Formats: sequence, C-alpha cells, structure tokens
Amino acid sequence: MITVGDVYRLIDSIAPFCTQEKWDNSGLLVGDADMPAEKIYLSLDISNESVTAAKNAGAQLMISHHPVIFSPLKNLSPSEPVWKLAAADMSAICVHTPLDISSEGINAKLYEMLREKLSLGEIKDSLCKSGFGWIAESKRNFDSTDMAEILKDVFGCTVVRYCDGGRPIKRIALCSGSGGSFLSGIIDQQCDALITGDVKHDLWYTAKNAGVSLFDCGHYHTEKIAVELLAEKLQAAFPEAEIICDNGGDPVMYAFGGNKQ
Repeated sequence: MITVGDVYRLIDSIAPFCTQEKWDNSGLLVGDADMPAEKIYLSLDISNESVTAAKNAGAQLMISHHPVIFSPLKNLSPSEPVWKLAAADMSAICVHTPLDISSEGINAKLYEMLREKLSLGEIKDSLCKSGFGWIAESKRNFDSTDMAEILKDVFGCTVVRYCDGGRPIKRIALCSGSGGSFLSGIIDQQCDALITGDVKHDLWYTAKNAGVSLFDCGHYHTEKIAVELLAEKLQAAFPEAEIICDNGGDPVMYAFGGNKQ
C-alpha cells in the first residue's frame, strides 16, 4: 500500500521541504504519514471546489502547490477547505517555495518551455541567493510587443500585461508566480526584461524608468505547470497509483471592451 509518507518522501527528494522560505508553509498540512495514498488528486490550489471534486473521485490525498494553510488559523469553520479535507478523511501535502526553486521544479520547466521560442542560451544566473527564477540571454533581440505575443501563446494566457522598456530585449529574467519583488535586483543585473505575474502598480513605473520591459502573465498561468510536473514524477515512482490532475482553471475572469454590432 502506498502511504502519504511514501509520497511525502518522494516529493522531498525532488523539492526538499527544508529549503522552503521562512514565511512559507509547505509540507504535510492535513492528515498523517501512515494514511493511504493510492488515489491522489493534484491541483494548483486546494479550494472548496477541488476538495469536493477530490472527494467525489474517491481521492485519499490531495497535493497542491499553494498551501491550504498559510497564515496561522485563529478559527475553523465548515466552509473552509481544511475542515472539508479532515471531514472527508483526506490528507494534504503542499509544496510551494521548494518547488519554485528546485532544479527539477517550476522555473526549470518554464525555462525549457521558453528556450526555443525565445532562442535562449544557457541559464547564466538565478534571481537571488535562494534560487527563485533565472536569467538567460537570447541569441536574438526582441521588442516588447513580439515577446508579449509569444508569452501569451506559450502560457495560454487570456491577457499579458506589459510595459515597454524602450530598448531591445536580449537579457531576460523569469520568475513564476509573483516575482516583482526581485525587480531592483534584476535592474542591477542589467536585464532587459522580467517575465512574471502579479505585478503591482508602482513596479510598472520602476521598470519603465530603468528601461526594463516588464511582463505580467498572471500568477496562475506561470505556475499551472506544477500539476503536470508533479504528476509525471508521481506516476513514474508509483505506477500503481491513480493520479488525477486538475489545475482548477484560472480563478480570474476577464471583461473586454469593444463596440456592440
């Protein structure tokens, strides 16, 4: 029988939980290591909807990228996903920042997805000492409009928000999720562009003033690959397990302007 502990140890070998940031909460967050895990439900986030879907599928363990418990819980109600997990006798393992920085993790996978489209050379640097994201140089120059279209296609985004730094893009930084906090370091490392998600208003001005093109492809679209990545690793290690993948879809809806005909 596959146990939650078996799955935990496999994930730990790929993205060690000890590497998580101090503010993170990755690990076995609901359940016990001895509980069965022969039917596993993978999702980017654990929501009420995904818990219901996992329960209906007969899953024993849920695995997500984003932690189902992030801030300390001061109360717990039946409307919360954590309550629903426990009530359904399901465990939950969440692997957040360890999967971001792993050499086999999200940012490594995104580099491979963009390598051919952006004519990238080898990774030259990481964005910070912790290893979030990477910096690589393209073998050609891009303008911001062309790059935005490429990113929209690669990530399957509904929209890509971007600003033009006013110079050709050759040295490129990428950070999945919300990497805007690394912008000052990227400027210091003389990057021409940053590809990330969840860009705050003031950062657009910081980027433009520094001549850096900034691309917001959305938190969801730059991290949904986590589900596929983990599924591949789990199925290879536990071929007898039933793996169910559900990235949940983008939780954000978009309205577009236009004249009515």
